[in-house]
Amino acid sequence: MPFVVVIDDRPAKRRQYLELAASIEADVNIEGFANPQAAIEASADIPPDLVVIGRTPPALNGIRAIRRFRRIPECGDVPVIVLVEPEDRRQRFQALEAGASDVLADPVDQGEFHLRARNLLAAWVRVKKIQMRADLLERSLAAKERRYRRDLQATRNSLRGIVDTVPAMVSVSDRDGNYVFVNQYMASFYDKGPEETMGMPIVEVLGKSQGEREIAANREVFSGAGTLSGYEEDITDLHGMARTFLSTKSALRDDANRIVNIITVSQDITFRKWVEAELREAKNAAEAASKVKTEFLANVSHELRTPLNAIIGFSEGMSGDLFGEPSLDRYRDYAGHISESARHLKAIIDDILDIASIEAGGLDVLEGETDAASVVMHTVASLKDLAAQARVTVHVERSGSLLPVKTDEERFGQILKNLMSNAVKFSPEGGKVRVEIGESPDGGVCIKVQDSGAGIATEDLPLATDRFGQLVGDPMSDPIGGMGLGLPLSIGLAELLGASVEIDSQKGKGTTVSLIFPPEQLARRSRMTG
Repeated sequence: MPFVVVIDDRPAKRRQYLELAASIEADVNIEGFANPQAAIEASADIPPDLVVIGRTPPALNGIRAIRRFRRIPECGDVPVIVLVEPEDRRQRFQALEAGASDVLADPVDQGEFHLRARNLLAAWVRVKKIQMRADLLERSLAAKERRYRRDLQATRNSLRGIVDTVPAMVSVSDRDGNYVFVNQYMASFYDKGPEETMGMPIVEVLGKSQGEREIAANREVFSGAGTLSGYEEDITDLHGMARTFLSTKSALRDDANRIVNIITVSQDITFRKWVEAELREAKNAAEAASKVKTEFLANVSHELRTPLNAIIGFSEGMSGDLFGEPSLDRYRDYAGHISESARHLKAIIDDILDIASIEAGGLDVLEGETDAASVVMHTVASLKDLAAQARVTVHVERSGSLLPVKTDEERFGQILKNLMSNAVKFSPEGGKVRVEIGESPDGGVCIKVQDSGAGIATEDLPLATDRFGQLVGDPMSDPIGGMGLGLPLSIGLAELLGASVEIDSQKGKGTTVSLIFPPEQLARRSRMTG
């Protein structure tokens, strides 16, 4: 049912226009107003379907009323018929210019009025239907846009959640050197929040030095490289620890294939690099150990062959009468050589077996109370012939009285023999070996064996103390020989006895080896008073 508003300040004319409006259709809702302002206010609440304007007061004439109607959002397209004097062409043009839908001459022809009004109402019904459809479409589009934005936001949140769980630094930066996106891992690495870094300059997040390197790498991608992949960079974390990252930079392009952003992914490979370094070191150590053991086996073969050749040579000579008529004195001398070579061979084998037992943890020790000074003197006496042959003087110095040592006396003597025989062998002809026995600074027992030999360079000490190592000298000027087991074996035996071996040596200044028993290895005896 159409709603028609009639405005005219003349009561008789207003009634006439209302009757005309009521006769437009069978069912019409009409309302008349003398004052245009009242009609405008009412129309703002309930918009009409047709407005008919006749004569109005000068203060708010029809032209101004039309403009006021058009400013009401719901009445912007409502049909308006203005009734004017037939001869007043100026008012007709002004009404049309102000937004009137039609202008009719007054007095009005009823047939023409009905035709014009019905056409305008029909057009308005079509406009309202179109507007309704447009409103429905707009609401539908708005709903779809809201759903799209909601889904897009959910997708972004999901994507961000996925990227934030990646154990790598992921960032997106622009041409101006600012961050567009930083994932949680990277933000935490620099003690910042992901949202805090958005729009921040790269240098401000990473620091000047690293930031400038990052910008330079980005510039290379922007200049046309497209991708920088698999390059390593060192980054210092908040704790001052240098960490290694494997980084890749890729270009993000727009629809016109222009590079607009750079995405950077950096994975922490510090542990992997550490493992690789450890593996390289282990490989080098294994290769070095293999080489040392190969040389050791070659040296063992040589050392074993020498006494074996002597034993076999003298034995075959004696059994086959290769030395002429048997002579008791001569054969006694040969037997002595055989015995000496056998003892030498046994000593080599014993050392090898002891080394093997120490390696396997199967060497037993028998602990008892031992007078360290007596063992020292006994060992010096046993090496008298070796020292005389080498023309080396062995001098013993003893300071104070010492408590007995709780240790294995045989192994203790074996250690001293190895240390002293080494000192004799490495001292030059006419040299001196000094053996000192006394109290250590912590109250234990210390035996020092000092030679006057060439000494050992600091870098060579690890090889000299290795169980399969041997320092190689000039065979013409330093014909010492041996397998180099004495010092490593002594160190291993000392550990088993609860003692320690310290080495002080300098190239060209001789070597001092100290065997130290800690205070807990001493036998404490109570004194009787009477």
